[in-house]
Amino acid sequence: MSIRYVECAHCGEVVGTYYVTCPYCGYKLAARRPTTGMDPLYGMTDDEFYRELGSM
Repeated sequence: MSIRYVECAHCGEVVGTYYVTCPYCGYKLAARRPTTGMDPLYGMTDDEFYRELGSM
C-alpha cells in the first residue's frame, strides 16, 4: 500500500493526502468528498479500495 502525496496550494510543500491541514503553513487542504458506507477503520469503501489498490 502506498501513501499518496499532494502539493500544498499555499506554500508548495509536498504533504501526504491524509493531512487535513498543511503541517508546514496550516493551509486547509482539499477535503475528501464524503461517501456513504465508509468503513471507519480504513476510511475507504470497498469500491475505493479496489479502484486504488486493485486485488491483492
